[in-house]
Amino acid sequence: MLLKITVLTLLIILSGCGKQPESNNAADVNDVVDLAGEYDDSVVLTVGDRNFTGSVLAPILERLNGDSLMVNMKLEALINRMLILQNAHDRGYDSTREMALYFYEREREKLQNDWLVWILDQKVELPPDTVEEYYSQMGTMLVYRAITVKDRAHCDSLRQLVINGENMGDLAEEYSINTREAINRGVLGPVDMMEAFPGDYMLLRGLETGELSSLDSSYSGWRFLRIDSTYQDTIPPFAEIKDIIASRILGRLKMAYKDELFDSLRTVNNLQITEGIPELIASHFLENSQDYEPFTSEQENMVAYSFTGGRRTIYSLAENIRNLPPIGYNDPDDPDWIREYSWLLGLYDIMSMEAKQLGMDTLPDNVSYMDQRFSNQVLDVYYAEVIEPRLIPTEEKLLEIYEAEKDSLIIQEERVFKTISAVGEGQLDLFNRVMESGGDPFSMIEELTAVQSILAPGESIITRPMTVSDIPPPWNEMLFNAEMHESVTCSVSAEQLLLFELTEIRPEHIATFDESQDQLLAIFRSMEEEEVISGLVDSLRSVYHIEINRGFVDKFIYSDSLSIDQP
Repeated sequence: MLLKITVLTLLIILSGCGKQPESNNAADVNDVVDLAGEYDDSVVLTVGDRNFTGSVLAPILERLNGDSLMVNMKLEALINRMLILQNAHDRGYDSTREMALYFYEREREKLQNDWLVWILDQKVELPPDTVEEYYSQMGTMLVYRAITVKDRAHCDSLRQLVINGENMGDLAEEYSINTREAINRGVLGPVDMMEAFPGDYMLLRGLETGELSSLDSSYSGWRFLRIDSTYQDTIPPFAEIKDIIASRILGRLKMAYKDELFDSLRTVNNLQITEGIPELIASHFLENSQDYEPFTSEQENMVAYSFTGGRRTIYSLAENIRNLPPIGYNDPDDPDWIREYSWLLGLYDIMSMEAKQLGMDTLPDNVSYMDQRFSNQVLDVYYAEVIEPRLIPTEEKLLEIYEAEKDSLIIQEERVFKTISAVGEGQLDLFNRVMESGGDPFSMIEELTAVQSILAPGESIITRPMTVSDIPPPWNEMLFNAEMHESVTCSVSAEQLLLFELTEIRPEHIATFDESQDQLLAIFRSMEEEEVISGLVDSLRSVYHIEINRGFVDKFIYSDSLSIDQP
């Protein structure tokens, strides 16, 4: 949800600014230079108990090119924002456990990524002459086949069948859990051998046409490959692609190092999942849902997993899972899924901890970034708790708006589908067999997986009406170009696909009064909320002390610029 309060840009929003960092003593990571140190660290703006120093405010005002109107408007916007944040603080909106967890998760996401980029840049270098050697081996184009299955024994038996003369394309179509392989009868390419996926390159290197690779495990299962054909192709001059090659090689080296790094981090930091906890958490999650039944207070505070220097509670882990994106293979009512996800999330927690040990959380840019994210979340809560209750229109007012605006109140085209999902090797195998035999997957609700997040209330396979914006690309284009009763298969991952069948098209039309309630409420709020927030801010000005160092502010206004006080 977009931050509702941002509609009043001049009243509330101050992009790219945050509160004063408590410390500017950050570790030297990636040669960060603290430019804010060039400015005065004394307090130049106070609102309530919130302060801005010159080192924080100066870079903001400098960007306004000395325009006195913009400088003063930006200053007023900052004061208004600080007034509301101060009031939100006094109401306790920024000190709940939900807000503490929100701050932790956003900081963890930022720091784990920053640390990983930093450590890979530190540890992985491009060996001499590697780019030239890579280029010298380019030009051999491959067409090859692959079969991916979940189990090593199954993979080995399929490989033996191919050796004994079975058609590899038929086997890939029937058994591969990789949707692309199944659809294309295992065919991959043509691709330059040097640009194949790193794992595929290692398996294909040294093979002759028609030869089978050894078995290999990947993130999605076990697989083997066979070269079907090769041919030579021209390649661009070295000077044109040397930077691309260097980037590609570095990327591969970093990916290889990353896998070793992750295993090392878990081992060195003694990541341990508490026995019995995955089963307990899974028992509370609703089937085919990311919502869960409440835990007791004692259960919420139990340790889900621990590592040297940190831990995560059941409450923290359950809330993290609840907020995962709905697209993807999420199965929190399965203890094995909980265990695997804990193994991954624990790694992310460790990476964030490593970043803090380097002082990355105290870097001015990160402090400002986190303050902005956290403050915006607080403003969301403040809007819902304080401002929205003051923006409740009467039905007569909504009818008045409807009559004035109805020609512009358009309901976009909506479509209704039947949908079912196949998740995991067993369901994917069943789905493929049913489709090949001309059966009806939608009749197999018990054997396959319902897509709860998009179903209409009370339905098991019928979706709610959806607009094109309700579905993420590239699936939205596929589904909204489908004909009536046409089936569309969407591959979410190697282990999950969704099947849709179009059952109803609701054309774009002018909304009725009942259909336009959300739009009417938005129009009403846009008409009224400026006055409501202005009145609120004016009242807060009489509550909280405001002090501005005008001498400091005036340094950023050119002498020949127009004054805000001039007529």
